[in-house]
Amino acid sequence: MKYYIQRQLSEYGPYTLADLQRYVAQGSIQLTDLTRSEGMTDWVPVSQVIGNIPAPQPAALAVADGAMSSAGTVYGSSGTVYGGPESLPGGGAAAYGGGAAINSGPVPPDFHWALVLLVNFFCGIFQIIWLFVEAAFVKKLDREGKFLAFMIGGLATQLVAAVIFFSSAAGAARDRDAFPGFVAPFFLLMLSGAVLHLIGIFQMRSSIENYYNTVEPINLRLSGVMTFFFAVFYFQYHFTRIANWKRTGYLPPQ
Repeated sequence: MKYYIQRQLSEYGPYTLADLQRYVAQGSIQLTDLTRSEGMTDWVPVSQVIGNIPAPQPAALAVADGAMSSAGTVYGSSGTVYGGPESLPGGGAAAYGGGAAINSGPVPPDFHWALVLLVNFFCGIFQIIWLFVEAAFVKKLDREGKFLAFMIGGLATQLVAAVIFFSSAAGAARDRDAFPGFVAPFFLLMLSGAVLHLIGIFQMRSSIENYYNTVEPINLRLSGVMTFFFAVFYFQYHFTRIANWKRTGYLPPQ
């Protein structure tokens, strides 16, 4: 017989009775969660189906912490709480995860996005600095990613454009009749730098989503619009959520 789990008005499953017992033992499903079998019409607490079972043993916790993709583990493929088609949407998957279900991956920089915005308000260059702090962390998640090279290339291109602009503008000021031919190359370089920067940002977004949907699957989805306009603060918002999850075992909803 197969069972379904209901949490936050969403339905997941199906799971076997053995699956339910294992997930409760690991702390991934609570006895107070609602469940029903394929032949039931009403939802009942899990405790009414499997009864009270012993508290998680260290061996069970070790299996959950290992987060290997095998049948019946917390971080598995089909038929598991994390991952596969039944995974919780919208980042709510962490509602299933107690501390035992947390992967031991790297902890993101834990600095509230509002503080990043505040510091940037008084020091405009801080946004660029913090973006590279975030990129350095993402590099730990995806060592093969090229996003950092694109971002550095974009920044270098724009710095070259700025040098050309100011040096050429100084020369044009001395010769007012000279045609400012440096304007077109300046804008071309600035545009090229902006494009390289955006390519790096979106590759970084892809690396984050790939890691947090495969290695540590929390069903993370990053908005393209928010990434385009508010990349530094948007990434940091999610990094803070993930850092909190690693500390407490609870992932706030997206």
